[in-house]
Amino acid sequence: MKFVILSLAVSVCCGCTFTPDRAFPAYPLPWQSAAEAEQNEVTVNVDKHWWQQFSSAELNELMNRLDEQNLDLSTARLRLEQAQLQLRVAQADNLPSLSGRVAANGTHNPDTGDSQTGSSAALSGGYEVDVWGSRAAQILAGKLDISSATQSLRNQSVIIQRLLANAYFAQLSLGQRQSIARQNLVASEQLLELIQLQYDAGIASGIELAQQRNTLLAAQTELLRLNNEIKLNQRVLSALLADSELKPLSVAAKLDTISLPVIDLALPAAVLRQRPDVEMAFIQLQQADIAVYQASIAGLPGLNLSASLSLSDLTDLAEGWSLGAALSSAATLFDAGKRRRLEDIAQTNVDIALNNLKSVVISASQELLDSLDTYAYQQQAYTIDKIELANNQRLYELSQARYKAGDTDFLTLLNAQRSWFNAQLNLINSYESALNAAAQVYLAARGEPLV
Repeated sequence: MKFVILSLAVSVCCGCTFTPDRAFPAYPLPWQSAAEAEQNEVTVNVDKHWWQQFSSAELNELMNRLDEQNLDLSTARLRLEQAQLQLRVAQADNLPSLSGRVAANGTHNPDTGDSQTGSSAALSGGYEVDVWGSRAAQILAGKLDISSATQSLRNQSVIIQRLLANAYFAQLSLGQRQSIARQNLVASEQLLELIQLQYDAGIASGIELAQQRNTLLAAQTELLRLNNEIKLNQRVLSALLADSELKPLSVAAKLDTISLPVIDLALPAAVLRQRPDVEMAFIQLQQADIAVYQASIAGLPGLNLSASLSLSDLTDLAEGWSLGAALSSAATLFDAGKRRRLEDIAQTNVDIALNNLKSVVISASQELLDSLDTYAYQQQAYTIDKIELANNQRLYELSQARYKAGDTDFLTLLNAQRSWFNAQLNLINSYESALNAAAQVYLAARGEPLV
């Protein structure tokens, strides 16, 4: 009869159990229509291998190594696995608990020589009925934790990939600037020899000779600086690839062989919605709202079911059996308004999460628009720098020919030489800046949006 009553109680209480169906606070994104905001769906796919748009086999290989070796990415994957395990722990509470006990004892009286032995066994089980959906809310929060960890991994991946791309572009740029610095050094040495001959012949002045020596010293200093920067940047690449020995990583490609990608983001609202940081802010808002629900049901009466089966003597399986069952419920009758205050605190956290979401969206919007404008500017600047280089090269060649013919002074030649080498360096820096700006667009979009 007890089991019949217990079964009926379980059936009734399970019928009262429900999964909280919460209407989470909505927040429309910039450039988003009302219909899109209501659906709250991502309408754009993203190619996570955005770096392939630079058409560099060397960069592709480094990115593959980064995915396998980077320690920050490895930690992010472990956090995702941890969230998945924690969800399984929460889901395990949906099943009844079962425990068993076996005991044996013995006594001996040395005066009488009498001995007694005994044994017992017991099996017990329990189940807490999820009357108000608290456990369902906890499981939902666990699923959101997995989603957040997944988005965090993706976000971390793009950030670290961009760091690698920038370091790679910098290494190529430094290599070419080093080559130009060596050419500048050779040219400065040759010009110094020419000025020295003219000085010895009484054609050039001591001021001209001293000026060219200063130019040579500056060229030597610049080459030393670039050699040092190359070593430092090599270690940046090695550290990103988790090389504990920080062995120098050499690259063979030329900077101008890296393609400037064509980028056109036609759906900014969709691009924003698929950003992991924006998605995580939405998740945090949902988690805060779940906490409001959990605070609202705290202290309400719960329902615990338990049953036990025991045997007083294991040597006699025919007798000594006992069976028990219990149903218990407890509720907080008075807490001086504590539960209400906790619910208010939870609701305040919702407001904080909503403000955080708005802030993340605004920052993401600014980052996206700024990166697009900067990339457009850097492309235009690179075009102008190419024209400037061609003009300065022509100017240097003409100045050199006229100086040798005695038609111009040394200062004009020196200025033309400096302008030519500076134009070469500016072009390299400009191209590197354009490549970095493109990588920044992909970072702002968290990949390559397939619009």
